[in-house]
Amino acid sequence: MWRKLAVFGGCLLVAVALFGSIKAYSAKVKDVDLSNTTPIVLVHGTHGTANSFNGMISRITATYGKSTDKVIVLVKKDGTLEYQGTLSAKSKNPFIQIVFENNDAPIAQEAKWVDTVMKDIQKKYNVTQYDAIGHSNGGLALTTYAEELADDSSPTMEKLVVIGTPFNDLDADDNVATTDFVDVTNRTAELQQYIMDSSNLDANLKVLSIAGDLDGDSVSDGVVPVQSALASRLIFDSAVAEYSEQVVTGSNAQHSDLHENTTVDAIVAAFIY
Repeated sequence: MWRKLAVFGGCLLVAVALFGSIKAYSAKVKDVDLSNTTPIVLVHGTHGTANSFNGMISRITATYGKSTDKVIVLVKKDGTLEYQGTLSAKSKNPFIQIVFENNDAPIAQEAKWVDTVMKDIQKKYNVTQYDAIGHSNGGLALTTYAEELADDSSPTMEKLVVIGTPFNDLDADDNVATTDFVDVTNRTAELQQYIMDSSNLDANLKVLSIAGDLDGDSVSDGVVPVQSALASRLIFDSAVAEYSEQVVTGSNAQHSDLHENTTVDAIVAAFIY
């Protein structure tokens, strides 16, 4: 079983202050047709909130000017959805942020909730294609969804960005400190399953994996071993159309700071746009 990651995305009070009440925002959501643009779907990590990706969304929107508007889809504990935010007929590459009310659920459950959201935005917004960004366990939820739940009737995931995602769990003994590896030190059962299921991935998918290297020694981002994050190569490299990696170093490469890092912003923007 995956160890629980203590990834903090900000407190509820901050989220409420920034976004207002759920009721107020839900009233502003209108159904629009997004079939001619590519929304960007984001999934936070364990213990994340709406605040987890707020900074990245704001910086990328302001700096690169290629996305407009955003909505939050709150997945309640009972699986029902609540929309917060505003889209318009002119929305371009809007951000759709999936937020789990139960932000400590198993990966398999989170993947099912992603599936619920994808089916709903397909009906609500006529989404036909999208890019996806997942931080930490959010990357696992998106990968599980792409391998096990997405099918030919689902909107097409065109690009996937996984940031600090622990594909081979957190144990240093399973993940030697190096980026130059053909295989990890010891494959966990979960990694082996991801590799086995990689044949289910869309062959046209493009994937970017970003790892944090806190001390510049290829050990970890303070939580996730570098080798575990880059174990993504064992899953995606031979299964998708394009696979690339980036390792971000320095004090801002700490696990929960990766989505607050402007270098990560630039890497992500260059890939998705």
